[in-house]
Amino acid sequence: MYDSIIIHRNRTNKVLVSVGIDVAQDTITSEIRTEKSSTSTLIATWVVSYVTNGSDGELVLTLDNSALTSVEESYGYMDLKRVSAGEPLSIFKYPVKVLFQGVVTA
Repeated sequence: MYDSIIIHRNRTNKVLVSVGIDVAQDTITSEIRTEKSSTSTLIATWVVSYVTNGSDGELVLTLDNSALTSVEESYGYMDLKRVSAGEPLSIFKYPVKVLFQGVVTA
């Protein structure tokens, strides 16, 4: 598990996540928010896809560079929500801190 995830501004960011269970029939979502609360301000929403077909629990989280153009925060928090058979389930025990970092090359 990560202590924090670094997101580079003006870049498309991809993070590989292994959840360790079959999620092929599930819907996975993830948002980055200003605080550790679902009612706090939304910063960005990850696009979640499978590395293969989801049966291996391997996911790819993608944030397109265009989703980061107006982000002014220096950090936020994220988690993963899994909906299985209509039931919302947590994947992480705690929210993960996300750090937004500038880039050197324009």
